[in-house]
Amino acid sequence: MPESSPIVTIRYPQNDIAVICMDTPDRPANVLDDQLFSELDDAIDLISAREDLAGVVLVSAKPKIFVAGADLNQIQRTADWPDEKVIEFCEKGRAVMRKFSQANFPSVAAIHGAAVGGGLEIAMWCDYRIATDHRSTQLGLPEVKLGLVPGWAGTVRLPRLTNFSDALKLTALGSLINASKAEELGLIEHSIPCRDPNTAETDLISAAIELLKSSAKENWIQRREQLAGPTQSCGDVESIVAETAKQIVANRDVYLYAPTVVLEHMSRTVNLTAAEAEASESIAMAQVYGSPANRGLLHHYFMIRRNRKQPGLVDTSIETAPIQSVGIIGAGVMGASIATRCVANGIEVRLLDANPGAAARAVDRIKTENDEANICTITDYTELTGVDLVIESVVETAKVKKSVLQKIVASPNNPDWIATNTSAIQIGSLSDAVPKPESFCGIHFCHPKLMSLVEVVCGPKTDEQTIARSVAFVRQLRMMPVAINDCPGFVVNRLLAAMINESIKLYSDGQSIVSIDAAMRDFGFLGGPFEIIDVIGADTCMYAGRSMWEDGLKCISLSPILPRMVKKNLLGRKVGKGFYRYETPDSAEGETIFDSDVDELLASYRNPEPTESLDADEIILRILNAMANEAALIEDEEIVAETSDIDLCVIHGLSFPAHEGGIAFWKSRQKENAS
Repeated sequence: MPESSPIVTIRYPQNDIAVICMDTPDRPANVLDDQLFSELDDAIDLISAREDLAGVVLVSAKPKIFVAGADLNQIQRTADWPDEKVIEFCEKGRAVMRKFSQANFPSVAAIHGAAVGGGLEIAMWCDYRIATDHRSTQLGLPEVKLGLVPGWAGTVRLPRLTNFSDALKLTALGSLINASKAEELGLIEHSIPCRDPNTAETDLISAAIELLKSSAKENWIQRREQLAGPTQSCGDVESIVAETAKQIVANRDVYLYAPTVVLEHMSRTVNLTAAEAEASESIAMAQVYGSPANRGLLHHYFMIRRNRKQPGLVDTSIETAPIQSVGIIGAGVMGASIATRCVANGIEVRLLDANPGAAARAVDRIKTENDEANICTITDYTELTGVDLVIESVVETAKVKKSVLQKIVASPNNPDWIATNTSAIQIGSLSDAVPKPESFCGIHFCHPKLMSLVEVVCGPKTDEQTIARSVAFVRQLRMMPVAINDCPGFVVNRLLAAMINESIKLYSDGQSIVSIDAAMRDFGFLGGPFEIIDVIGADTCMYAGRSMWEDGLKCISLSPILPRMVKKNLLGRKVGKGFYRYETPDSAEGETIFDSDVDELLASYRNPEPTESLDADEIILRILNAMANEAALIEDEEIVAETSDIDLCVIHGLSFPAHEGGIAFWKSRQKENAS
């Protein structure tokens, strides 16, 4: 190859030292695609022709990323590859990387920024590694979070460079570590102080040259020989695997299939040579490549990337400024949770409630958890003067919300920008309570403590500036905004309504609450439908459901079950008793016990025996098909900008399992499998 190319550059800071620098044009990160592999292959061949080199340094010119890993677009496009093609893909990548460990001179990977997946693998094929201590420098093998396993010897070289226990946990959990931890584990030789990211490349190269000059020839040759053999530091493999398996089950960030394959493969190959372990790794990759979980998680990954650039129906070219202060009306569970999120991100909060004692108690709780919280109670709407935004978060009835909105706007000098945290009432039906509906929108926090999604709802008269400011505010809270059009229940609660409605039908037909909830948890939801009702509150679900039904939502058929629960004050977690009993009311923690008295209470509203016996898969199919039908209507009504916005909403607002890709993606896969 020429000594300069679109991605790879070779230079010689000293006569006997070569530097291979990666810098993919017009991309924020170096990605190991066919072109980069080809140019690296040519580069190492070119410098290997020299017999006078003391070593080579592999470095990146990117300011925050060393190498991001494999080309995920290619993996998504080739999900249907047969096993032999996947194995060939693994072997081809390793063949290029292996050249760094076969050259007649030592090599150093000089890392600044993220070196993850394939990026860490290529670094591990070098004889030595150094990294900056900058916060952007993160190392790890997160492939399991995409339903994959490392395929370029990551599972082979990591345990041989560190130890079996740490390597297994890092790989099976997909964890990332900083330079300090990497040095502690022996993954890198040194961490280099980084005072200025702009000089990181120069500082790293200087440190790498010093390392190469000080390395005895026998040292790096001996290291290569050792890495070619079995894993040295294994410990009690069976116990380590069992402990790691428990951690995987407890970790919601990973789906079990790929980590299970990692455990089996790595435990089986500890006593094999590196070459034998690499062959096993290729087979492990073939097992997971293109699996349903891999497809769903890749779909989810690309949805997240799209949301960062285009979070729904919003003009991203509109400039906005960070907000400094917010007024929140309503100190209930949701209002207090929103306040907690705001103060955690440096925003001043003024909290008002019709019950001053409730506001004071909420502020005390927040300050106990965060002694730097800039929050206070107010007792009059005039004290909202000067805040950037007012969020109404009172009881879920249109009459009460309109009354509060009118009080907000009636007070002098209050901000024009007002939002409602309604979970189901249409923005258009509330906007007549404010004189400037163009500056009024919905900012629906699904659950600020548990769910990252926030629906920014554009009413019929809301202007683009208000939506852009609201999206920016949600991002300021480090949450995920999706801007959507107005409709009953919006996206999340419209789909939740379909889920709950179908679940109540199943219960009315004689299926048990425990079996319905267990089926949906096994599918991957954080909780089953009746557990979700208990978290939200039976009263809130009843009011929201009635509102959506009155607005014409056809997925809801009014049932007497929720009104009966409300009448008996069986509201859920907030009172310690609902469909389940709770040791710790109003908490996501503590033991959950099904209350068998509920069946007796609701006996007159359900069949004593099931009209048909349904297994878990049939229950899941009934509920998901009801949700999928509603999702199709949401798309047809152009409530969202893209179908993927529906999937993001259901995953990050309703805990739909990410490995299933969302309800629309799930339905499309069902159709593909049926055809």
